[in-house]
Amino acid sequence: MFNFKITLLNKMKKKAIILSKLKSILIVCTFFCLWLSVFFADTIEDSLAFILILTIGIFHGTSDIGIIQNLSHTKKNIIHLQVALSYLFIIILATVLFTYLPAFALGLFIIVSAYHFGEQHWSSYFTNITIWSALHFTLYGMVILFSLFFLNYKEVFIIIKDITSYGLSSDFFGYIWVISSGLLVVLTLFLLKTKKLRMFNIILELFYLLIFLIVFKTASLLWAFAIYFIFWHSIPSIVDQVQFLYGGTKKEDFVKYAKSSLLYWVISIFGLGILYFIFKDQKEIFLSIFFISIAAITFPHVWVMSRLNK
Repeated sequence: MFNFKITLLNKMKKKAIILSKLKSILIVCTFFCLWLSVFFADTIEDSLAFILILTIGIFHGTSDIGIIQNLSHTKKNIIHLQVALSYLFIIILATVLFTYLPAFALGLFIIVSAYHFGEQHWSSYFTNITIWSALHFTLYGMVILFSLFFLNYKEVFIIIKDITSYGLSSDFFGYIWVISSGLLVVLTLFLLKTKKLRMFNIILELFYLLIFLIVFKTASLLWAFAIYFIFWHSIPSIVDQVQFLYGGTKKEDFVKYAKSSLLYWVISIFGLGILYFIFKDQKEIFLSIFFISIAAITFPHVWVMSRLNK
């Protein structure tokens, strides 16, 4: 047991070093993308955002089958069938919920996404996942998402109205942001007092949060989301997955990851391509359908990544 704890701590320390170096690069990439937004119109920003989301963004969720197989040690053909059926069931369920209970489905998607985003930022700071750390992940993710929503209210209003038929005021997003921030501060202080978190890590993540606020305030909705989603979620997630699946982060490890995920990425892009062909002349409807499609495949991906982090 003692040796296991030492091994776990060494792995966490190694992961922290890798993420620290990576995030230094991501800060530069983030401000470079903001610099680009000064020269490009919103239409070009949106096109770049779609390219990033459809490549790196979709790609980061295409290795779920390999991760589940690695975690369960089940035969490859059996796990492929099990995961495929589970994915299909969850996607159908999510589609049905968005069709008949859109407000509930959207709220659930936001909460699950908040947890997922917060988990990516904070999981390396915790030695184990508890109800308090899970709540901390969710609150941090809620602060990020509702910062984005509040600072880009007009665009968010149209998407939510199209999906749910409800028109939410900007005050609603502001209240959720304030409540989430307040609860996050209280819980963070509690975790600091109980020595579950270190002050240095808290200050570091608050610094990153300040960067996100600058991005959300400066860029258009889709470009701001793409900058955060790609550079601060998808890329760190890919690094975590490669390290888990192949034991390192060398060039050949990323090549193996790309090869194993390519087929699932092609299938995903093909499906989204069909949706674009159908709704290409109706931008608002396509954005909503695109959002729902991403939401449907997000639910099972969050479950897989949560198992990996545990």
